[in-house]
Amino acid sequence: MLNQKDYAGSVAFLVSDHFVMLGCVIDSSTVTADSDGDKILKAGTVLGKITASGKFGPYDSAAADGRQTAVGILVHDVDVTKEDEMANYVIHGVVQESKLTGIDATAKTQLSHIIFI
Repeated sequence: MLNQKDYAGSVAFLVSDHFVMLGCVIDSSTVTADSDGDKILKAGTVLGKITASGKFGPYDSAAADGRQTAVGILVHDVDVTKEDEMANYVIHGVVQESKLTGIDATAKTQLSHIIFI
């Protein structure tokens, strides 16, 4: 069963109230566990979409499963320790680049409807 959860991290990377957000499912198998065994994907993480499943995971320019193409930026922290979870991601807006995780020049080009400052 998928559950949406809110955590401390949120949209601190957004510069204005003008943005477009969509929903997705985060694939827990794409998130690395921390030293406590928790799989928390942080707000501001650049996301890619897995071609085979349609689920999302952290953008990875070296991936070959679809995540090598950046599609958006995660809005809130998401805990996928136990299972895949629903989440929201930004596809259009103005963001503070220094607060993002996983951003690179290729991802910036792919996220053509996002302005980075």
